[in-house]
Amino acid sequence: MDKNDQTAIDGSALELNRSEKTAEAVLRVVSMALSIAGLVIMIKNSISNDFGSVSYSNLGAFMYLVRANGVCAAYFLLSALAILALPCPISKHQVWTVFLLDQVVTYLVLAAGSVSAETVYLAYYGNIPITWSSACDSYGIFCHKALISVVFTFVVSILYMLLSLISTYRLFSRFEAP
Repeated sequence: MDKNDQTAIDGSALELNRSEKTAEAVLRVVSMALSIAGLVIMIKNSISNDFGSVSYSNLGAFMYLVRANGVCAAYFLLSALAILALPCPISKHQVWTVFLLDQVVTYLVLAAGSVSAETVYLAYYGNIPITWSSACDSYGIFCHKALISVVFTFVVSILYMLLSLISTYRLFSRFEAP
């Protein structure tokens, strides 16, 4: 057992190697970029035609998606900077904080994607038993942009699930259980 392993088992600090920090920061930056892309696509998503006008702000699910992507992008940026700037070794409390925040953000972006995916599904296919018809027949480009934003959000969810696994592994493999 080397010095770093003993320190981690003692529960006082954890040494992160450079490649581990770089990989995690890259995942966070890619997640941030996709989150911002999904946010911008949705914010600029509006259309007016003979049937009326529709914008993301007309649908609560899409407003939630925009807000969740904004919160997640801000967290991604701050966490990427923090991972790179954290002094080595980092403490058990810092690892717990990253772990818990990663979990919260993962579920936040997953919930936003799920709610918005249901809205996009209803826009494409409607709900015949309750006489909702497809809105995408009339607002095709709006639906297409919304779908792209939702897909980006789900990719961010997958990336953040990976980051959650990394932070979980870091926490539970290197520190004793409380």
